[in-house]
Amino acid sequence: MRSLELVRIEAGLHDWAAITCGCSWGPNRYSSEHIPLELIRRLEGNPEDLGTDWVDNHARIQSNLMDPAVATASLALAALAGRPPVGVRKDLLYILGVLSAGEQDDVAEACLDVARQGVWLYYEELAAFEMVGASAEAYELLSCMDEQAERLAAYHRVYRDRLPSDLR
Repeated sequence: MRSLELVRIEAGLHDWAAITCGCSWGPNRYSSEHIPLELIRRLEGNPEDLGTDWVDNHARIQSNLMDPAVATASLALAALAGRPPVGVRKDLLYILGVLSAGEQDDVAEACLDVARQGVWLYYEELAAFEMVGASAEAYELLSCMDEQAERLAAYHRVYRDRLPSDLR
């Protein structure tokens, strides 16, 4: 699976051992090393079971962003770029969205900067419309990017009928 290769490469670009995690899990109680390992483990298993709990209480606790948030956003984008199954894409888009909208404005903005690197993946998700939830997550993420307002409005005119009623 391409996502696995991309995640492994991206994981190697961050010093996870030096990033304090939001939990107290693992042999080094404050290290974030388990975050990429957990994502890889889930992608190696049944990727459809990815979910979002590998991020919860690690990169974010409720709406509070923790130290590994930005590096975790880059992992999610790398996994998304590998074009995993649509259910996995929905989960990854959700993760990018919640990390980009957390309460710590500076960290949320840094996560949004990471998310901006995948802007055409989100538009493609809107156009493909394989799953309402994935398209909605892509739309929500794009709506956080002020610089995409005009383009998103054009896409909205074409694809509004495919979106959930609250986004029409």
